[in-house]
Amino acid sequence: MKRSSIIISAVVLYIVIMAVGAAAYFYVTEQQKIQQEQQQALQKQQEKTPEELQREEAKAKEEEIRRQEEAREKAAQEARDKQKRELKENMMEETISGITYYKYDWPKKPEPGVYLRPFVVGGSTRPRLAYEVYYYYHINDPEQTAWINGDHLDITAGGQVTTVNFDATKLSKHMASDAEWLVETYSLTASPEVLAAFKRLVSTGGGHILYYHTGGKSRYHDLSATEVKRIREMVELYEMLAQE
Repeated sequence: MKRSSIIISAVVLYIVIMAVGAAAYFYVTEQQKIQQEQQQALQKQQEKTPEELQREEAKAKEEEIRRQEEAREKAAQEARDKQKRELKENMMEETISGITYYKYDWPKKPEPGVYLRPFVVGGSTRPRLAYEVYYYYHINDPEQTAWINGDHLDITAGGQVTTVNFDATKLSKHMASDAEWLVETYSLTASPEVLAAFKRLVSTGGGHILYYHTGGKSRYHDLSATEVKRIREMVELYEMLAQE
């Protein structure tokens, strides 16, 4: 072997030995530092007074309670979000000028009669529960009530009657060009009394409505299970949005 090769090998070996030595020294130094910090922390802990230990224990308990409350609130919020998504799945959602309307797709030409159709208004405005009173008449309707021009609605549930007085100037009317059918509608924000009536309909599982003109004609309707279910879902959605 050439002398130059021997020298290079020696230099490389020296460098390797120095690197290993430096690494070993660094490791030992760090371990000693960690042990020293642990000993200092243990000594400091042992030097604390009973009052200090009690305060630390109380603070730790408070922190644990806070973490548990945050976890519960997070789980509750996730449950609310899930319920809200499920409620909206079967609803129509339409936003106009920042105001969002949550409605069901009710038929425009149902069986002749009167219907109670709740909906929720939200978006950029304060959430509110509203409803439409929808009266549909067909020329072949055996009851032959035609125009009623209703001025009242009675909502009966759980043996209680809630009466809504209509402002006749807000009655919307439409008739087919051939006079085969006609429609009368009112759209109103649900008052606390109407909201309470909705909740009685839900809790009792049913009820009926009576649309009438004082001293004149009227139309009676038993609410179906589907209608009661939709009332319940709209009330739930409204209350969830109102709490946000």
